[in-house]
Amino acid sequence: MSHESGDKRPLNSMADGDSSVPESLNVELLTMAREGKLTGIRRTRLDLVQDWLDKGLSAEETCKRLSAYNRDVIMAVLEAHAEEYEWLRECTFLEFGSGGREEQVIGSDQDNGLLMDIDPDPDELDDCTQSIVIALDGAGLTLCEGDVMVSNEEWRGDFDTWLARLTNWLSNPVEKGSWQSGLILDFQAVFGSKDEVLHLRDRLWEYVRTKPIAISMLIQELTDYRLPLSFFGAFITETDGNWQGCLNIKNSVLAHLTNSTRILALKYNLAPHNTCDRIRILAEGGHVSRKHGERLLAAWEYLQRKRLEIGLSCDAEGIEPHNYVNPAALDVEEKGRLKVSIQAVEKLVRLVQAGSGL
Repeated sequence: MSHESGDKRPLNSMADGDSSVPESLNVELLTMAREGKLTGIRRTRLDLVQDWLDKGLSAEETCKRLSAYNRDVIMAVLEAHAEEYEWLRECTFLEFGSGGREEQVIGSDQDNGLLMDIDPDPDELDDCTQSIVIALDGAGLTLCEGDVMVSNEEWRGDFDTWLARLTNWLSNPVEKGSWQSGLILDFQAVFGSKDEVLHLRDRLWEYVRTKPIAISMLIQELTDYRLPLSFFGAFITETDGNWQGCLNIKNSVLAHLTNSTRILALKYNLAPHNTCDRIRILAEGGHVSRKHGERLLAAWEYLQRKRLEIGLSCDAEGIEPHNYVNPAALDVEEKGRLKVSIQAVEKLVRLVQAGSGL
């Protein structure tokens, strides 16, 4: 298995002519999944990230490679389960959120669903999907605290069920959780047919673009954003609790960059899933200035690299990954980069809130 490139190796070159599974599937991972021995994947994932960063790869490329590796793991787990539950081959496994955008970091959890046009035995369906999420958890893709997983029946269904469910969440404030719009608007097929998933995504995005209330609600999610810098340029950090004096760079900054970029991508019907790719196209199209686009890319790179480094540090300390930075512990250069990053995101949020181009 090539850890350096993250590329998939043809199965048929390694599996003694076994042609029952896709050629793109990594046979080493499949064997581990069949034997229930995926625990070691946690260590491999960390070693890969450290190696990529040591070799000078950007955070953007590292996250894309890590997301691709995680998809390989998912494919192996799904294929292993399909050997016992044949009907699973008629389903499509969806990956939402950071996985759907190819922006995963160490500690990214599961956000998945099942698109299915069949009706298997309910007990067998529950057994299969529960086994899948447990296997992925064992491989280091932790269980989602919000229960956004195939083991939850709300994240399973046929095409019409999915379309009705997602559009309802997007248009109904009572039904929609604060996390759902960002999560459900970015998704990809990992296992199964991609065509139906692309059709679902097109229908969902078209719904959002043609429904003012949906766009309005997406923008409203930015209204609570407050620049985590004071008027005098001091960082605004947690005032109490375990993270007193720290700043959550994911929730306070990166999430707003992702959400704002997504809103503009919806407006202009941009194909890319990835935030950096979206920023480049927005700048090329003149929807944001080229200089602002460069600053946004630099902000994403700095903040996401910081998250990767935090994940590695947490592993060395034997604690769970987090997204907190203590500004007081940063050197002058890093403090400056953090401030510039926050200011670039703040500018984008205000442009979207003001309806620029919308």
